Amino acid sequence: MKAPFISPVLLEKYLLDQCNDQEKEEVEAWYAAIKGDADHLEKLSETEKSSIRESTFESIKGELNILDESPARPFPWRWISGIAASVAIAAGLYFNYPIRKEQPVSIIEEIQQKKKSDIVQFVNTESRIVTHMLPDSSSIIMHPEASVTYPARFDTDRRIVTFSGEGFFDITKDKTRPFLIQSGEMVIKVLGTSFNVKAASAQKVFQVDVLTGSVEVTAPGTETKPQQLVLKPKQQAIFEIESKRLTARQITIQPRKEIYEPVTVVFEEAPLNKVIEQLEKRFDVNIRLSNPTTATCSVTANFESQPFTVILEMLCTTLEANYTISGNTILLNGTPCE
Repeated sequence: MKAPFISPVLLEKYLLDQCNDQEKEEVEAWYAAIKGDADHLEKLSETEKSSIRESTFESIKGELNILDESPARPFPWRWISGIAASVAIAAGLYFNYPIRKEQPVSIIEEIQQKKKSDIVQFVNTESRIVTHMLPDSSSIIMHPEASVTYPARFDTDRRIVTFSGEGFFDITKDKTRPFLIQSGEMVIKVLGTSFNVKAASAQKVFQVDVLTGSVEVTAPGTETKPQQLVLKPKQQAIFEIESKRLTARQITIQPRKEIYEPVTVVFEEAPLNKVIEQLEKRFDVNIRLSNPTTATCSVTANFESQPFTVILEMLCTTLEANYTISGNTILLNGTPCE
């Protein structure tokens, strides 16, 4: 007898202990029906059963997009392993879509399979930091030579991009469509958060720094099983390209902030050289003037909870200047003030 259909969303609710009594009965009835049809599992060895249970349960978790964002009740592992073993045999009957594991290479291939007219590629060819907007209103503050590739229209079930270089991502929240970024062999998965990525193709180490929310970082290991980390705010992932080593660590408190971290600074008729001095103390940057005579230009501004990139753009607008950036060094180009 064919077991009844069960919604993956309902199964996720059960795993997270969010079902009402009626929904719990429905899930348990579904499991009972599957269990009744799975007698042939008894013919397998315990090792084979264990392997099926482990791999299938991981697939279910991946398909349901279960992230470590909130406390969950302990899983009833004995109960779940029975479900996993049964679903391994009957997945085609009870799920109306295939289970997909996010392998690093799949995002690049999926984008490449789309028509060229449906693909957007943006490269920051300027010598300054620019902000690039994505179709879902997410944004990337991109350093020079950083590049991003993505579908002109995101899919209904997920949002995928490939990225190279350094950039700060501010992702629009959408729990129905996870956001996936591939940089080389590293994949970053988020629902809605902000974080910085350093993943230039010439580098031997890729780095992810989380500012808000949480992200899941996956990378290939030396064995067949991929490595996976979940990062919270003020945590950092380091992926060493050659050794395939993925590690996480707490971001140490620095006297000067990274350029993507917001600060509040106020200037009242302050000369530009004093403004520069304050910004260098607050941020991990060095600012130089192409024309030293602009140092006496007067600045009045109130920057409330703004990152350095925004402060710098507003400062340039006020002074009718522009800038170029190389690493942590900024060269401010302006004319003398009257």
